[in-house]
Order: sequence, then structure tokens, then C-alpha cells
Amino acid sequence: NQNVSDDLPFMNDTTPLQITTTEQEGTSGGLDEDLSEESWYKEAIQTLRIFFTKPMLLLSILFFYTGFNQPYQQATFGNRFFTKRTIGIELIIFHLMEIIGAMSCGWALDRQSNQAEGAPKITSPLHNNRRRKAIECLVLFIIINATGNILAFCQEQDALLHGVNAFDISELKALKPSLAFACWGFADAQIQVYCYWLLGHLYDDGGDHSRAVGFYKCIQSLGFSVGFYAIPTSRVNALTQLEISSFVFVSGTVLSLFQLP
Repeated sequence: NQNVSDDLPFMNDTTPLQITTTEQEGTSGGLDEDLSEESWYKEAIQTLRIFFTKPMLLLSILFFYTGFNQPYQQATFGNRFFTKRTIGIELIIFHLMEIIGAMSCGWALDRQSNQAEGAPKITSPLHNNRRRKAIECLVLFIIINATGNILAFCQEQDALLHGVNAFDISELKALKPSLAFACWGFADAQIQVYCYWLLGHLYDDGGDHSRAVGFYKCIQSLGFSVGFYAIPTSRVNALTQLEISSFVFVSGTVLSLFQLP
């Protein structure tokens, strides 16, 4: 009891718990300022309106492709041409290349954005340089992703002639499909980083930017859904899946060239 009574004088209005609570209350105002004051109905209408704007329509097929590509790549292709042991390693390769692609693409685009910060958006040479960087990013995406698709096409053609063979990581024949996986992983992360970067430059207003990102994720999810619906080869054969994916890839990328930062 004596120890408890000795501690009581120190339980004042500035205990650590109360200080933390006060600090949280003081910083919550900044969060409230970021919240929209519009009703949910008006927010929904504004979100739907942005779906039909020219930038979103031009980019919608590319957004769709960022979800549509992986079901064929990882499921239809990967599960047919790799053994169970190897597919785990191939997925590691795929996602490792995604990390490398995201870091390299993000570094290049962010470096360009920092250089152009504060410059006029239309007439500045820095602005033109940013557009050039965007084109370079898209061209690199075309080259790398097309390489993966060409390797996959060769593999599918060989499967039509000689049957589907699942390769082990120890076999030399696994090199070609493994390289396709590496290309796809790099290109997938690269184009997704580019899409987020582009939306950040197209929409300065926080509300419009949030709606544009919501549109992107909505269309990407639609791509995932359609892609996974099509992966059973009894529904859509493997080569047709690759051809459709390649068509969406090319058309989406070409249309995106008409909507540069």
C-alpha cells in the first residue's frame, strides 16, 4: 500500500498515455481535411463520369491487359510446360523480375518527374522530355513483353506438333519457357508502374486522381476475371488465349500512345 501511495502523485494530467492521445487528436485534423465533403451519391456520379472521359477510354484496354495477361502466363502456360517442382521456382523468377522491373521503371520515371517539377506543363523542354521518357518506357515494354509472347508462341507451336511436355528446372529445354516467364514478370511490373505514374500526371486534383485509380483497378480486376474464366483449355485453347492476349497487349499499348503526359 505504501508503494501505491508513493506512485499516486506522479499520475498527473501529462501521463504518457494521455500525451499520446492528445497527439493523435491533434493530427487527426489533417486526415479530416483530405476527406471529401460530397455525399456518397455525388461521389458515385463523379466516379462514373470519369469512366467515360477521353483519357480513361484511351487507356482502358491497357488497364484491362494488366489483369488479363497473368491468367494465361502463370496458369495456362506455366502449369502445362513446367513440372510441379519447377513451377514454384518459375513463380519466384516471375516475381523477382517484377521487383526489378518496378524498381528500374519507377526510378527512371520518378527521376524525370523530379527534374520537370515546377516547369510549365506544355511548352517546357522538360515537359517534352517527360513525354519522351514515357514513350521510351512504352517501347521497352513492347520489346520485353513481345519477346515473352514470341517465346510462348514457339513453345505452343512445338506443343501442337509434339505434344505438351512439362520441363524440369534441371533440363536445358526449360530455358526458353523460363525466359518467357522472366520477360513477362519484368514487363508486368513495368507497365503497372507506368500506369500509376501516368495517372499521377494526368490528374492533379486528389479527388479526380482517386477516381482514376479506382477506374484503373476496376478495369484491371475485370481483366483478371475474364482471363481466369478463359484459362480452361477445354473452353479456350491455349494458343487462342495467347493470341487474344497479344491482341489486347498491342491494341492497348498503341492507344496509350495517344494519351501521354
